[in-house]
Amino acid sequence: MQSDDLGSTPLVYVLSVTVDMEDRITSGSDVVSGTGTKTVTYPITYKIVPALGVTAQNMTTGDSYSITSKSTTGFQIAFTDSSASGVSRTFDYIAKGYWLT
Repeated sequence: MQSDDLGSTPLVYVLSVTVDMEDRITSGSDVVSGTGTKTVTYPITYKIVPALGVTAQNMTTGDSYSITSKSTTGFQIAFTDSSASGVSRTFDYIAKGYWLT
């Protein structure tokens, strides 16, 4: 605020700020995990940890997967069979969250 009248005292009654952070969706298709832990790195860095969906392919009875180290930059995933041995599986993922341009 600026005034040429030194005797004036400005009053602010209302002040607002609107921030619109753009949603961004990243994905990967037909990613092969290998028999160990697969690290997936997003092509961008999210502002907060994004929501993550994984669809596993070529799973057999007793197979499972675990997601660890979920962060703003990526995640880790490992597939195991019914005897808890690491197995290679193919998967798709989709991540949605806020990011800064």
